[in-house]
Amino acid sequence: MRNVNVDWYRLLTYSLLFLVFSLIVTIGFVFSLTGEIKHLLQLRVHLSGIELAFSLAMFISIPVLMIRFGFFFYCMIKRGRRNGIAIICYQNLFNPFNFLLFPSLLNHNGQESRRRCIVSVTLLLILYLVVFFDTQIKPALMGLS
Repeated sequence: MRNVNVDWYRLLTYSLLFLVFSLIVTIGFVFSLTGEIKHLLQLRVHLSGIELAFSLAMFISIPVLMIRFGFFFYCMIKRGRRNGIAIICYQNLFNPFNFLLFPSLLNHNGQESRRRCIVSVTLLLILYLVVFFDTQIKPALMGLS
């Protein structure tokens, strides 16, 4: 198993870049609609800008993660099985997705593809949770609940 290292400097840098991106989106959106600076000082406008930036990131990330999962799942099924293991057989309980659960049925290439598939699914679930909690927390912060 690989060790997981968290690069805090990179994580903080990407978080700050996302906040700068959401600020630029908010400023551009407010100026294109109203043309006034006074709306930029409202909390509701900034929360809407962050939500808009999340939406843009979501519309890019979800297809990329799904294509990544599909590609590595295909590589796992095509080249990652051990010799003598069929795609649909009793070892994987007649379900190809069970190759994700039974790494003993995979060779080294298959285990590498399995790891990348699991990373893609995990990132996709985290993205869905962020979007879900964003829609749950934003009305509470704005006092609309």
